[in-house]
Amino acid sequence: MSEPTPNSTIDPDDTIKILVASDIHLGYNEKDVIRGEDSFIAFEEVLQHALENDVDAIILGGDLFHIANPSTNTLNRCSRLLKTYLLGDKPIKLEFLSDQNENFLESLNKTVNYEDPNMNIAIPMFSIHGNHDDPSGFGRISSLDLLSTNGYVNYFGKWTDLTKINISPILLKKGETKMALYGLSYISDARLARLFNEAKVFLEKPEDTDWFNVMVVHQNRADRGPKNYLPEKSLPAFLDLVIWGHEHDCRIIPEENPNKKFYVSQPGSTVATSLAEGEALDKCCGILSIHKSLFRLDPIRLQTVRPFIFESVNMAEYFDELGLDEGDVQQKMQNFAAERIEDMIKRAKEKLTGNEKQPKVPLIRLRLEITDVEQQFNAIRFGQQYSGRVANPQDMIVFKKKITKAKDELKPLDKDALLEAYQNQREATTNRAEEVVDRYFKEADEDKQLELLCSKSMSELTKRMVDYEDDDAADCIIKFYERQVMNHLEGQAVNEDNIDEVLEGFRSKERDTYNDMLKMLDSRNQKGPLATDTTRSNAHDSDEDNDDKPKANSTSIFVPPATTAGTGRGGKGSRGGRGSRSTAASNSTGRGRGRGRGASNSSSSKIDSFLTHTTKPVVSSRASSRNISKVVYISDEGDDE
Repeated sequence: MSEPTPNSTIDPDDTIKILVASDIHLGYNEKDVIRGEDSFIAFEEVLQHALENDVDAIILGGDLFHIANPSTNTLNRCSRLLKTYLLGDKPIKLEFLSDQNENFLESLNKTVNYEDPNMNIAIPMFSIHGNHDDPSGFGRISSLDLLSTNGYVNYFGKWTDLTKINISPILLKKGETKMALYGLSYISDARLARLFNEAKVFLEKPEDTDWFNVMVVHQNRADRGPKNYLPEKSLPAFLDLVIWGHEHDCRIIPEENPNKKFYVSQPGSTVATSLAEGEALDKCCGILSIHKSLFRLDPIRLQTVRPFIFESVNMAEYFDELGLDEGDVQQKMQNFAAERIEDMIKRAKEKLTGNEKQPKVPLIRLRLEITDVEQQFNAIRFGQQYSGRVANPQDMIVFKKKITKAKDELKPLDKDALLEAYQNQREATTNRAEEVVDRYFKEADEDKQLELLCSKSMSELTKRMVDYEDDDAADCIIKFYERQVMNHLEGQAVNEDNIDEVLEGFRSKERDTYNDMLKMLDSRNQKGPLATDTTRSNAHDSDEDNDDKPKANSTSIFVPPATTAGTGRGGKGSRGGRGSRSTAASNSTGRGRGRGRGASNSSSSKIDSFLTHTTKPVVSSRASSRNISKVVYISDEGDDE
């Protein structure tokens, strides 16, 4: 990494400036009287920062919406915000150089929205989908498809064929700076791992070596077990920056991968969708500035986020002090909790920013690690006294059972004991509806067992209805099994005596039937292959606290920005009037519309130095679309071949 370039050599006309954010979760808890506005307030602040900093574009890392089929209220609120902040007469200085038919295959006009003569875009927004707003239900349409059809969002990184992934980048240019933008919308981690293992993931790379390569992904980043996350080492070394969505902990300061040497920025969520420790970190968006092969990212702390204080207390440390082995233990615990809650409410006031739109009533989560069930009290009844002072009085306190043993009592566990301990822990921590259903039918008495459907099918049905709000799933699954059973019974001599034996033959094909059912669900109303994977990862949305989540890196590796003058609109590369279109051969110098407007002088948008990021060599090649002639194969270990 070379020394930062002096700001005197940085030409704003050669600098691409982008606002980066992720996991907006519009519509989360929208029916809650207290917290229903939180997601919309935070998103509006993000859009305001984009406008104030005069950015060239906005990039979102997925989960713009909290559910795949958002309510009409959420869609309306989102459309109003996008129309207010993204439309206008500002000329666009980004030239679009790649094949738009490949980049926006699923869009109505198959073109970037600011080159659509029917749209008047001032700030283009580019977004992939996440696991919450992925295509699902009838027609396999994502909520982002609707915004793309309306022309508000450039929806990229959507896959209609998950038998292989070939990512063609969006190529953008401003002056002397060229950026290649890759998008990988959410795919279940297990399926993505399988595609890597089968060598079916490709990234097309521009022929020239002077492109700054940015990739946007929405997967598990933290190691949650084999095939349950996307290892950074799986990504190719030629990338310069990875914008990582899905994880809600804010780690927006870019962190260098020691092996591949690219940087990873994890913006985190803009609203707390669970009461986990990582959600209590400051919420941020950021201004990404790219100048040729150099970049910097300036975090912006959001001022309208509801204060959230998280605290975990191991009651074993207070056992003797509180005398928890005698007297009214529950009352002693309640007195202790009340004292802690009052202190947390006081600390929450320190997070108030003075912004008039910031919600004032805080979120509080006190986790008490207890050693005896007698220490547990009614947390819901206890929380009622904090109604109006705390935004979540009913789930303000949670208990975590922690059993401690003396050293002489500890004994090595055999394999069966370890397996049993793991299963007990998994059952104790899971709260997903489909897992509850699956566990119920697996453990149910023999007279309550399913005779035709397998438990996995029932859990899939539950997940589709609860997570995806897919009202057609139950009807489709039941009718599918009806057809399969009838096909199995045809041609066989069935009577009352042998019906159980014949059906046992059907149940023996349980795995094949289940896989066929998944294919049926995913291919509904589609002419092509599988639209997207249906398995969701809700690790960051569970109310269970993830102690293993990586914490924010507070070390800054950037030189503080200096104050420089803003720049006006127009000039080389700016967008012209309606119908004008930039090409690879020339800059668009058409007539700009509306009044000229200088850029914001906000210190967070100033650029004086960047980090050097060296472009890596290409290993393999293949002819492709215009401006792209290299294809890099990614193996399961992330090596280029």
